[in-house]
Order: sequence, then C-alpha cells, then structure tokens
Amino acid sequence: MDLYDITVIGGGPVGLFSATMAGLHGMKVKILESLPELGGQLYALYPEKPIYDVAGFPSILAKDLANALVSQMMRFKPMVCLSESVLSIEERSQGSEYEFVLTTTKGAHRSRSVLIAIGLGSFVPRKLPAMGADRFEDDGVYYFVPSLTHFAGHRVAVVGGGDTAVDWALAVSNYAQHVHLIHRRDEFRAQEDSLRQVLESDTITVHTFAEVTEVIGAHTIEAMRLAQTDADSEEILPIDAVIGGLGFQPNLGPAKTWGLDLKGSGVVVSPSTMGTNRQGIFAVGDVAHYDGKVKLIATGFGEVGIALARIRTLLHPELKGLPHSTNVKSLRQH
Repeated sequence: MDLYDITVIGGGPVGLFSATMAGLHGMKVKILESLPELGGQLYALYPEKPIYDVAGFPSILAKDLANALVSQMMRFKPMVCLSESVLSIEERSQGSEYEFVLTTTKGAHRSRSVLIAIGLGSFVPRKLPAMGADRFEDDGVYYFVPSLTHFAGHRVAVVGGGDTAVDWALAVSNYAQHVHLIHRRDEFRAQEDSLRQVLESDTITVHTFAEVTEVIGAHTIEAMRLAQTDADSEEILPIDAVIGGLGFQPNLGPAKTWGLDLKGSGVVVSPSTMGTNRQGIFAVGDVAHYDGKVKLIATGFGEVGIALARIRTLLHPELKGLPHSTNVKSLRQH
C-alpha cells in the first residue's frame, strides 16, 4: 500500500483544484470521491447551470467548469479513486512523522496528510412543502434538473429566493415559453446582477410573498396553487413543470465520526492554516467553518492555497519561502 503525501477527500471543484495545487508543488496526490464521477455538485446536481462568479469566465456551465478542473488536475497524474466513501481516519505517528490510514468502503489508503473538501456532504434536496408535489417528483417536479432543452416551450415555475433559484430561472428562460420565479419574501439572497437580469426579463414573472400550497394535475402537472401571504388570497397558476430551488440539507455522513470539531454542518478550522483540531488534517471549501466564512467556489480556491502552504511546511520543513519558491536542489531531492 503506497504512502501518499496528501489525500484529498472530495472530487468537487475545490477538491479538484486542491489536487492540482498539490501536484503543482511536487506532492504525491490521491483523491477519493464517493460518487462514480468527478465534479461533485457541478456535475451531479446542476451540470447545465451557468456559473457567474469564477474569475476569468463571464459565464461558464457547471459541467464545463468541472471538466476544465479535471483536465487541469490530470496533468499531474494523481491517483483517482471513485465510488469510494471514507469511513474513518486513523493516525499512526512515527516520531515526528505523521501517517494516516483512511479506511473506505473499498479498502484502506496511507497518507502523510489529509485535505477534506467534501462540500456540503451528501446531496439531500429540500423538498417543496406542497400537497401533490411528491406525486410528480422527477416527472414534472425537479430538484436535480435535467437538460434545459427538456423545458423547451413549457411554462415553468422555479421556487426559491437564493442564487440557485435565480440562476435556474435565468437559464430556463432561454428555452421555456415562460418562467415564474416564486419566493415567499420580497428579499432575495441572490447576486444583484443576476436578480437585475431576472427583473428585466420579458419571459420571467416574479411572484413575491407567494407560497406554493398545491401542485395540481391528473397524469401531468397542469397548475399550482399559490397562497399570497401579504394579501390573504390565492391564485391558480397554469404551469407544466416545477423546479425546486430551495437548496440542500447538509449531511456530513461518516465525517461526523472522524474526530473533528464540528459546528453545524461544517468542520471548524483555523483560517490562517485551514487546519482542523487534528494535526495533519485540513479542510477547505464549503465544509470548512470559521468566523466570517463566505461559501463561494472562489473562496474555496483561495483556501486551497492557504492549506497547501501549511501542508508543504509540515511535509518538508527544510524548504524555505512561499510554496511557489523552488530551486534546483529541492527538485532533485523530491
């Protein structure tokens, strides 16, 4: 069983970039992903969703960003293990050297350091609390959105007030006959520019102070019942499909048993090192928690640089300077 310098747990965008950065600095890298493919939420949940907040891209589809991150990582030829969930992380110290044994659903792996990049954990969508919604799940009511062409010519309702719902409304409006964005308040948690585009669109109608109370239809969806909470009234809205954009319930799963300090659905880290309470184990991306944390892909990318700087120092204390500083002597030694 080979010993790796770093094992990255999680094959989402931040995990992929972690493996790239580790490879860039000459580390022997392994990446463990519980899903059968790399890309995490980008690929599994919303491959057709446009992303607007990654530097260098005015807009990029989630699946295209995932593919680009995979291509970038594979330049350094890391060991990639798919469909493999980590069950436990045991520490085996040898003097000043740390070694971890990661037991998974398929076997065991040895590593000198561990970087956790599991995002929100497993993907459990928040379901629509509306009568009849469960009857049409995946057949008219969607939490994992199919190809956008599926909605061509349809009347589509998108429920939610965050980035997910607003971005879906914009994306679907390019194909649908009309889109209704339904939110129970008049304040949105989405990026201002995206919300501006929604409000200026001729094919999107915004319903605020509205809650879906019933999804109506015999064999297919025909309409939904909306309760107007600010006017104590209701209306029947003709639609053909519903997209639930209420987000996902975080579930860390086995990570809860790894001996880490947790707060809510996050792993507590020091923002100066991204280190956890267990020396040699780090966390980055949405799973990492510290005061003032902002959950963005861009934030996760920055945290990777911080974590890798500390890991490099732990593995090679003899190396001086910042992580991008190398010399011929160090390259010959490693």
